[in-house]
Amino acid sequence: MTELPTSIRPRLKRSQIALRLVAVALIVSIMSTNVVFLSNLRESIVRTAESNLQRYSLTLAEEADRSFKSLDLVLSSVSDYLARRGVTDSESYRKAMSDYTTHMLLKEKVSGLPQVDAVTMIDDRGKLLNFSRSWPIPDVNVADRDYFKALSTDRNLETFISMPVRNRSTGSWNIYIARRLNGPDGQFIGLLLGAMSQQYFENFFAATTLGPDTETSLVRNDDVVLASYPHRDGAGPQLEAGGRRAQQAGGNVREAAATAGGKARLRSARMLPNYPVMVTVTQNEESALQSWDEMATLLLVMSVLTSLIVLTGSIAIARWWNEQAVYAEAAEATSAAKSSFLAMMSHEIRTPMNAVLGLTSNLLDTRLDAEQRQAVISIHDAGDSLLEILDDILDFSKLEAGRLSFELIPFSPRKIVEHPLYVIGPRAAAKGLTIRTELSDDLPDALVGDPGRIRQVMLNLISNAVKFTPSGTIVVAAECLANDGASARIQWTVSDTGIGIDPEKIESLFSDFVQADSSIRRRFGGSGLGLAISRRLVEQMGGKISVTSTPGRGSSFRFALSFPLTADLPAIEEDHQAQYQELSARIAAGGRPLRLLIVDDNPTNRAVAAGMLGEFAIQSNTACDGTEAVTAATRFNYDVILMDMRMPEMDGLEATRAIRAKGGALATVPIIAFTANAFAEDEAACREAGMTDYIAKPVRKNVLIDAILRVLPPAPAASTPAAPATTMAPPPPRDQTTSQAPRATVPASETGAPKRLYVGKTAFAHLVAEIGEDASRDVLAVFIRDTEARLRLFDTLGIPDDRRRIEREAHSLKSAAGTFGLDRLAGLARDLERRAPELSQTDYLALVGQIKATFAAARQAPAGDDRLVECAA
Repeated sequence: MTELPTSIRPRLKRSQIALRLVAVALIVSIMSTNVVFLSNLRESIVRTAESNLQRYSLTLAEEADRSFKSLDLVLSSVSDYLARRGVTDSESYRKAMSDYTTHMLLKEKVSGLPQVDAVTMIDDRGKLLNFSRSWPIPDVNVADRDYFKALSTDRNLETFISMPVRNRSTGSWNIYIARRLNGPDGQFIGLLLGAMSQQYFENFFAATTLGPDTETSLVRNDDVVLASYPHRDGAGPQLEAGGRRAQQAGGNVREAAATAGGKARLRSARMLPNYPVMVTVTQNEESALQSWDEMATLLLVMSVLTSLIVLTGSIAIARWWNEQAVYAEAAEATSAAKSSFLAMMSHEIRTPMNAVLGLTSNLLDTRLDAEQRQAVISIHDAGDSLLEILDDILDFSKLEAGRLSFELIPFSPRKIVEHPLYVIGPRAAAKGLTIRTELSDDLPDALVGDPGRIRQVMLNLISNAVKFTPSGTIVVAAECLANDGASARIQWTVSDTGIGIDPEKIESLFSDFVQADSSIRRRFGGSGLGLAISRRLVEQMGGKISVTSTPGRGSSFRFALSFPLTADLPAIEEDHQAQYQELSARIAAGGRPLRLLIVDDNPTNRAVAAGMLGEFAIQSNTACDGTEAVTAATRFNYDVILMDMRMPEMDGLEATRAIRAKGGALATVPIIAFTANAFAEDEAACREAGMTDYIAKPVRKNVLIDAILRVLPPAPAASTPAAPATTMAPPPPRDQTTSQAPRATVPASETGAPKRLYVGKTAFAHLVAEIGEDASRDVLAVFIRDTEARLRLFDTLGIPDDRRRIEREAHSLKSAAGTFGLDRLAGLARDLERRAPELSQTDYLALVGQIKATFAAARQAPAGDDRLVECAA
């Protein structure tokens, strides 16, 4: 090997040491950033899981409380019946309550209550007097039961909730609510006994469970288990007071593993509002962190690979330096190594730089103080600038190797001029330059080619014109040089009144890494690659670029390209900006954010609506059914209410009538029907119920905004679109969730691998255009989880008991599926909704099977022009 000159050795050694230090620092930075990121992500996921458990336990507690209350109301009505029959003591109780009329009354009371197994009358000796389940009354004595012993001996005890008891006639397990009956002087005359099915609660827990590693229990205040899922054998096994610990900790508690081989758990508990019973929900922390484990493994592998790449790159660069130092005076070796160096450097640096940018983006999504956020933003911006330079180097190396590919799509030659001016216009205005366009009238409407590459050339030429023009005018022109009906030759020209170029320098101007002279490089900067890349792009598209220039008076760059003509006009985005500005102006005229209530039982629809309005100064709250909507409207003054028609408990029409009946401001508050029922009679029903306006699902952003504009008061004549007022509205009701951004509507109730679904290409494109790609994927994740839960619910419903519930669930599925263009799924859901009142059990199961198969097929293969969309689980 040739000996290195003595003067080169110290510089080369210092450079190699600096290179090694930079490589080590980059590896340490990547590793430490990953550790911090994973630590923060783990805590965030655990907190999200705790929040989901808390919401879930609240939902279960409310449902259980309603079930207990319904049975309590039955017992109260039977007590009133005793008073009307003149029952005053044990004897009159036995005589009056042993007849067939009382049996039929009890049977009627429990009709329509699936959770109530039976209502029983017990005398003061524990013998059954009457029974809702059968006639004649069986000879049964319950004096040995815990509820009879407790109530018969304690005058101060009015009600007792028993531990689970096996029914002696049917063998089923029941939970009893027993009520003591007293005579006028307080003596014990008997019991009223309501039996609630343990299986009812366990079925409900199973239908709504958060996952296979979730345990749900209904627990008495003395820690006796009344019902649980997964099912536990035996009557009322004792817990280890886990629910009580969660209650004492504020509702949630993290429990470490009890043994070395055990698993840490997350536990949430919620007391029923009106009964000494609590709901406890327990999830293994390992299950909640499944996605985190996968992310940690992936980041670990990526960190190792990135470190290897950095080390490989530093070694390669060090070796290249050695070779370049040895052959510094060999011009041929330097020229041969140039392209290899460019490709290697851009690729070797781009890989870790992409990791740096990705990790800084993740950091920006975490909680940072102002100083930390500014530092991360600066790192991210610097990385973007470096990537722009690397992109130029990559383009240059690809052009040299002939590997750059070109698109063939319709485009407008006029738009080619407009886009670069939009990008560079502000920079020219800042220098006081005037940019003028000259477009000939004979330019074709549409050509077929690669508009992105042509815009890249135009951006380079216009950017250079702005850079080298201290004052004056820049003219951007486009003209048609030839048109034979099948193809056209178009020439684009960029002229300026800048510093100009010496004639002897023009020949080398388009060479690689060359500028007009060294003073220009010092004054204006740049790599000298822009014009070289532009020349190669134009040449590979079959054209030629040229320049004419006069020093001190300016330059003119032009290139001409031939393209086939086409009748397919390029897609033109519909401009709704005036409409959006009008909404912003109306809101600004009110002096505060617009208060909006979104009422829909489907979480997908709520997320879509909130996402469409995310860019405006709107304070949006949500409600899941008509009952919640009426409560929210009476507690908080809303400017507009979006109301779905078909919802459980209370539908949109009933809710609207109830709101209007409150009078005052609620009599005139704008209520917009927001429904998948798109028939004329549906609109008429909405108007009749008192709704102000009507829009059909799946709704488009401009249609939703237009409806809101129709019901808002007009802005003052002199008003102009202004920034939203900074005055915030009063806080929302405690039981409503404020939607501040589209992404915030997505619950993270499940973890796991990304979900995928083939959705309608056009429908999803509309949704992306209105709320953005990320928000659209988040809404799709909500739809997938909601549909999976709904299909599981269909398995627990049956004909004829649940016809109304089946009809409501099918309506909700139809609406959500239509949002994503799943026409086959929406059609089957529509059939189920319409036929629910008359279906047989066999037909119901067959139709549900078709729905399941269609949803499963949408996860496996496209139908028509469907596109595959992946979203976070």
